[in-house]
Amino acid sequence: MDLPKGYRIEFKNPTPIEYDKIRNTTGWDKLDLVTIEKGLEKSLFSVCLYDIDKLIGVGRIVGDDSIYFYIQDIIVIPEYQGKGLGKIIMNEVIQYLDDNANHNSFIGLMAAEGVEKFYHKFGFKTRPTSSPGMYSVYKTTK
Repeated sequence: MDLPKGYRIEFKNPTPIEYDKIRNTTGWDKLDLVTIEKGLEKSLFSVCLYDIDKLIGVGRIVGDDSIYFYIQDIIVIPEYQGKGLGKIIMNEVIQYLDDNANHNSFIGLMAAEGVEKFYHKFGFKTRPTSSPGMYSVYKTTK
């Protein structure tokens, strides 16, 4: 898919400040910049989508780069949503997986409610109720 005029893709991590800013458009919990920097350093793959010099979308993959891959942070800022830009980001993520995942590698993701159809287009399935997923968000007093 061709990029709209004025848009560009870079295969790199966003800066911690860029990541914080774009993450804040999602309503997700706040993270400090040190935590963000450490987390971004562990990315297996990152793609940043810019409108000229403004970061408008990101996508990342984390995992062990062999058995497990987790798609994280597929974000397009609200004013740019509905223009096919998330699809551009996901196509780059899928290309990385095509190039690096192995036979029977597990590819996981957690999606916000209401966006399941977007991920279904890329072959992802909603877990059946007989196979519930679980998660925990660590809370600390430091």
